[in-house]
Amino acid sequence: MTSTLNQIPTWTFKADYVETCNCDYGCPCNFNGFPSNGFCRALVLFHIRSGNYGDTRLDGIDVICAFSWPKAIHEGNGTAQLFISKNTSNEQRNSIISIFSGQAKGEGPFALFAGTFKFLLEPQFVDIQTKIDGKKSSFSVPGIIDVQSESFVNPVTGEEQDTKIQLPKGFIWKLAEAAKTKVMKITTPHLNYDHSGKNALYSVIEYKGP
Repeated sequence: MTSTLNQIPTWTFKADYVETCNCDYGCPCNFNGFPSNGFCRALVLFHIRSGNYGDTRLDGIDVICAFSWPKAIHEGNGTAQLFISKNTSNEQRNSIISIFSGQAKGEGPFALFAGTFKFLLEPQFVDIQTKIDGKKSSFSVPGIIDVQSESFVNPVTGEEQDTKIQLPKGFIWKLAEAAKTKVMKITTPHLNYDHSGKNALYSVIEYKGP
C-alpha cells in the first residue's frame, strides 16, 4: 500500500531507543537546544521490535546512527552515518535508508535532522550486537562501536536511581529513562570519539509515515 504523497510507502515501526551523547546528564539539548560543550556527538541505537515499510517487514532490525555536529544540531554542518544489521535483504536496507535519511517523511527526528547534515557517509551493513535492558542497555559493532549504559546510583545508599525525563511535545521521545554511559566510543576514519561517562537515555518509541 502506498500513500499519495510522492508515492512514499506507508510505514511504521516500534523500537527500543538507546541514545548516548557527549552532553552532561539529561542533555540540555532537550531543553534549550544547545549542547553542554558547544558541539554534539551521539551514538543512537534503534532496536526495531516490529514495523513495515510498505510490504517490507522491518522486525528485528538494528540501526545505529552515528552523528557529529560542530556546534548545536540546529546550526548544521553535521556528519552522519548509519550502521545497519548485515542480515537484512536489499528491500529492508533500502527501506531503512529511506526512513532514516528523512526521504520517507513522517514522524521522528529523521526529516528534521536531514537538513542539518553536510556529510552523509555510506551506510555500513555490519554485525550489530545488542542487549536491551532499559537503562543498562548496550550495543556494539566489534572493533568499531562500543556503548554500555548504566543507572545512576545514590552515593550514600548505593541504591539505583529511578530517573526519568518527560517531554510531552518531544518529537524523538516523550518519556525516557535517564542514565549515563559506562562506555561510549566509535573508531572510524571519519567519526572517531570517546565520550564515556556522559549522557544516556532509554525509551520505547513508535513512529509512522505521513
